[in-house]
Amino acid sequence: MAKTDNSSIPGTTAIIELKTVTDVSERYQTSGPHATVTRRVVVPGVRGQDRQTRRHALQDDLRQHGADDVVASNIDAALASLEPCGLHVLLTANAESAAFCWLTDYEVPSAIRVGPTPALLPALAELSDRAPVVGAIIDHLGADLFELGHLDLVEIGSVEGEDLSTDRHVGGNQDSYQQWVNTVYERNADLIAKHVSEHAERARARVVVLTGTHNEVASVEQRLGNHRFAVSTVNAGDRNDKAAPGRLDEAAREAALTERSRRRNEAVEKLAQELGQHDLAVAGYDETVKAISESRVETLFIDPGKLDEGSDADSLARDALLFGGGVVVAPDLQSADGVAGLLRFKST
Repeated sequence: MAKTDNSSIPGTTAIIELKTVTDVSERYQTSGPHATVTRRVVVPGVRGQDRQTRRHALQDDLRQHGADDVVASNIDAALASLEPCGLHVLLTANAESAAFCWLTDYEVPSAIRVGPTPALLPALAELSDRAPVVGAIIDHLGADLFELGHLDLVEIGSVEGEDLSTDRHVGGNQDSYQQWVNTVYERNADLIAKHVSEHAERARARVVVLTGTHNEVASVEQRLGNHRFAVSTVNAGDRNDKAAPGRLDEAAREAALTERSRRRNEAVEKLAQELGQHDLAVAGYDETVKAISESRVETLFIDPGKLDEGSDADSLARDALLFGGGVVVAPDLQSADGVAGLLRFKST
């Protein structure tokens, strides 16, 4: 939801959207100093929330935090490029360019930081372990297919099966007619399940969300077994309901958050097990820094609520990513200072 891409216009600020952890890693490696801001992009007309006034106030705040005019101007250019939508956003800039990341999953306090490294932990929490969700609104004739990425639910096509009105069963009694109808509906369910599975596999989705006519949804769900994604059925409406896509959007977001929370909890549990065995894990800032420098950290864990003021968590995250590790931003770590790591191998 950026109004324009200014990167190709001479004399304007290059503005990049951070959509993946790779994008964040590359941003960590750009030269500084950096200013980073998290704030809500307000909708025009909200009382006491004049956008121009807020932009001027942000410029003043940035300069008070030590940002120079060029960096402050680049933050402003990135903010001005965004559609006013009511969502939180992370904005970061140096003297050459600016970047932003929509924060759709969590409420993030407004903040400003100026320093040698951009403050991208909220973006990492947003983007780490994120995968698309595929949704389908189903009836006995076919389905409308959708995909939820980072921000928007997008319609990606439809599946149309056999229509009883165009292929009438001739002759026979009521029982044979009903048997023929059931056969057609089963073929349609097979076709819908095939298309949903193929798209989910292609998009590397971890969750598929189904809504629509009850019997047909159940029939398609039965045909989606033995895949690498979870299946969730919801009552969000059918293909004749104009409000169904909006409700499917909400259900898909909830399913995505549930799946991400499950995977994050599994990772934290694995960390706790390894720490308990004193095996392939370390806890504490100094020990984790040492392990990262030795390229031993497979996954870095950061608990922002426990970080000491002297901990440079963004530099830790940058180094872990640079050495090919992953980053999990999660609460309730078994580490007093909020830093720990799963290791590839023990120290020699």
